[in-house]
Amino acid sequence: MEQLAAAQAEEVSRMVLDTRIAGRIAGPAMKWLLIAFAPVLLAPCAARASGSTIVAGKARFEFLTASLVRMEYSPSGTFVDAPTAVVLKRDWPAVAVRSTRKNGWLVAKSGAMTLRYRLQSGPFDASNLQVSWNDPAGGVHGWHPGQVDNRNLGGLTYSLDNISQPNLPKDGTDLASPVNDIIPGIDVLLAKARPGLLSRNGYAFIDDSRTPVWNARKAWIEPRQQAHGQDWYLFAYGRDYPRVLNEYAELSGSIPMIPRYTLGPWITDFNFEYFPGTEESRQPAFRQYDENRLKDEISTFRQNHIPLDILVLDFGWHNYGWQGGYDWSPLIAHPDRLLSWLHGQGIKVSLNDHPGYANTEESILSYRDSHAPQVLKALGRPLPAKPSFDMDVSARWEFSTDPHDRGIGHRWFAKGQGDGNWKPVRIGASWQDQGYPAYQGIAWYRTSVRLPARVPGALFLYLGEVSKSYRIFVNGHEVAHSRVQWPRRLTYADIAPYVKAGQDNEIALRVVAGQKAGGILRGPVALRDVKPPRRIYFDLSNKEQAAIFMRDLHQPLMQQGVDFWWVDGGSGSVDMPGLNKQLWTNKVYYDYASHQGTPHKDAPHKTGRQEAGKRGFILSRYGGWGSQRYPAFFTGDTYAQWPVLAYEVAFTVRGGNVLVPYISHDIGGFHGARIDFDLYARWVEFGTFSPFLRMHSAHENPREGNLRMPWTYGSQGMALAKKYFTLRTQLIPYIYTYTWVAHRQSLPILRPLYLQYPDLEEAYRHPHEYFFGEEMLVAPVLDASGNRTVYLPPGQWVDFFTGKRHDGGATFTAHYAVDETPVFVREGSIVPEQGEGLAWSDAKPLDKLILNVYGSGKGSFDLYEDDGVSLAYANGQYAITPMTYAGTGDGFHRLLIGPAKGSFKGQVQRRSCELRVHGVDKPRAVSVNGKLLDNWVWDARRRTATIVLPEHSIRDRIRVEWSSETGAAASR
Repeated sequence: MEQLAAAQAEEVSRMVLDTRIAGRIAGPAMKWLLIAFAPVLLAPCAARASGSTIVAGKARFEFLTASLVRMEYSPSGTFVDAPTAVVLKRDWPAVAVRSTRKNGWLVAKSGAMTLRYRLQSGPFDASNLQVSWNDPAGGVHGWHPGQVDNRNLGGLTYSLDNISQPNLPKDGTDLASPVNDIIPGIDVLLAKARPGLLSRNGYAFIDDSRTPVWNARKAWIEPRQQAHGQDWYLFAYGRDYPRVLNEYAELSGSIPMIPRYTLGPWITDFNFEYFPGTEESRQPAFRQYDENRLKDEISTFRQNHIPLDILVLDFGWHNYGWQGGYDWSPLIAHPDRLLSWLHGQGIKVSLNDHPGYANTEESILSYRDSHAPQVLKALGRPLPAKPSFDMDVSARWEFSTDPHDRGIGHRWFAKGQGDGNWKPVRIGASWQDQGYPAYQGIAWYRTSVRLPARVPGALFLYLGEVSKSYRIFVNGHEVAHSRVQWPRRLTYADIAPYVKAGQDNEIALRVVAGQKAGGILRGPVALRDVKPPRRIYFDLSNKEQAAIFMRDLHQPLMQQGVDFWWVDGGSGSVDMPGLNKQLWTNKVYYDYASHQGTPHKDAPHKTGRQEAGKRGFILSRYGGWGSQRYPAFFTGDTYAQWPVLAYEVAFTVRGGNVLVPYISHDIGGFHGARIDFDLYARWVEFGTFSPFLRMHSAHENPREGNLRMPWTYGSQGMALAKKYFTLRTQLIPYIYTYTWVAHRQSLPILRPLYLQYPDLEEAYRHPHEYFFGEEMLVAPVLDASGNRTVYLPPGQWVDFFTGKRHDGGATFTAHYAVDETPVFVREGSIVPEQGEGLAWSDAKPLDKLILNVYGSGKGSFDLYEDDGVSLAYANGQYAITPMTYAGTGDGFHRLLIGPAKGSFKGQVQRRSCELRVHGVDKPRAVSVNGKLLDNWVWDARRRTATIVLPEHSIRDRIRVEWSSETGAAASR
């Protein structure tokens, strides 16, 4: 541990040195980018030549460990020694490898694996390359190029957007045929889940052949020079699953520590329908949906003593909708005051950001945004041309429904044609708001426009916003057909070839829409002689553009007090061959926050620069290999259905298979307004024992806010939230310790049973159960019956809530009330908590610990603590308090606490402890460091002894001992 801390300290020092150099060379605009790459992450390093590396013509094999080999083939014989966007480490200790060349074959043996390559045979394929290894029982296993891993235990996919019961995969391992009914044609949202690192075949394969590489001279990535090279990695690990996770982390980067506050409860509000100008925003009640409404929501949590740490403001926080913007919405008239008030309430703030979707016209930044002139100047792009001809044609439109789709055949697009029931209509409001509240389907708009005798040679029809798909006709000619129904965007059509100067011109629209809001929702409708500006787009794989993007658009908001970003998309914001767009987008956001921080305007030492050393954190979509470096990942817009909840459980558990432990779901589901309370409750219960507890949906209203708020369900919902939000907050010392385990050991907090029991066949049969750390096992209730069949692995287990003991190695079925959930603790375990009554997770220092110990048996726990927000942990500024527990069959029990080792800023020096011993018989006597203690109570119904220890120094070693009255283990 001390050696690692020293190494990390050295890298921090090198980062500071490289930062100074970067500042002199590139100036402040580029400085943050160079900081991000200067240390380990993508630092240039020289190639290592050792006995671990074998070059055979145009092939190179590097044994990075005895069980991990890199296999390269280069048509030019030039190999890659620089890091890539995925693989970071190039300097590995030497591995003892014996190689021979005989009968035209290269044979290399590392002790754990044997590689065979046919010399001078060209690129790798199944005929010229094989790798084999032995299992502990002596069995031989092998791999060759093109081999299908048919026993892979599964990985993740980009998102679960719009996943619902009909399109869930039956086998639970990948998204075989997901259907996206909102954004037609966007393939990236329909990707299948990728294989994970863990496989019952005992190997993992990664193809890094196309990934861009680090250019040391440019201090940035660039595409690979050889399009047909091969750069592969093969891990051979058998059933040693932790080993492959550790080797992969060493290869591609460890999981960083996340801010401690992110483990507390979250809520989301200000959904996209509350943009100024949308149909919902025209409702009278909308005027009350403002920053004061947000304050009222936070106050409701505080007044009802329901803990809350994070408020996420969804799309409605800014102007200009899908065109992109970084100006605050007029609904938030005083953002500085709001952010200051929220921070005073202990609330951290995140903003939703859409940095581009692929295959749409969505913008990153609207030309109407106040930042646009500054950004265009920095990018070296001109301001958009202003029209010299601008004719508003929003008046005198008529409207008719077309329920039987007769309009085309009856030529409704021509004046005076057709048999529709035409009535006047206003532009800028839906037809549902103009006398057709229940109508959905096809409808027509048309008008007649008289043009002047002279019109410009270029003429474009501007439509503002149309919902949803539409066809445009001018003088009987179809001139445009919009098939993309979402995102809503500024629409236009080139109508110059079809208009008649000095005459009346007939313009018609055939619109198809659902029941929520159909028609021309926003004006003006106009004729202009210039195209609307398409969009202000950024390519975040371009070094200069990435710097401008973060500096000019995000830094001002972070300086106002925004704590982190919800990166909702990003597949359209990167353009470099071979580069995972989402991975790089995540990196840009994460590194900017991590290496520059997000100071509040009232922070000390106001220098105009960011405070250094703040941990990065984002909430974004999965970006494939390497994603573990940029936590966290959210699954997207799922439907609120029981099968979806069940799928999310198994999906989250698989996250550790690709080293992504931090996965967040919309608790309660995104699509689906007021869901049944039992479904809501089960989702909350799962969220409590998942990486994050984040409430969110697509549905909200000015009276209740987002419909996943607990008050939506009255007193029952408030009681549920108080119970589980409080429990979640109390468990943070336990959960936070496992963020350290993830960082140091590459083990996730949510663990499939087979990660703990790889040789137990039963462990592979329960994808909807998981370990929550090593001590706890969770089996969420996943249907409306409330019944749950639970498998408990071998050993003795204690019900976390009731104290009832269970024999392991068996299955049982039980009923759980709507506010109960199946959670079990391994006998002998120690589960630390913080005290009750915290309004947010770090509302007070950790000067009181609640230590839960369970039954007899033996167990240990190393409590991890640091300041929770900085990077100082990488320099050894953290503390670990060891705890060991032993309970014997003759009724004697001993718990040893401390002493704490290590220190950090803000560390408490003295604390009290409350020991809760579950599932034991009543103690006869209790002693602390050999002295009898009277301050303990016995709950016979729950079979729990509560022992209050006096305040003590964290540097002391505390010994607590007791023996039971019966001298036997607790009865069942």
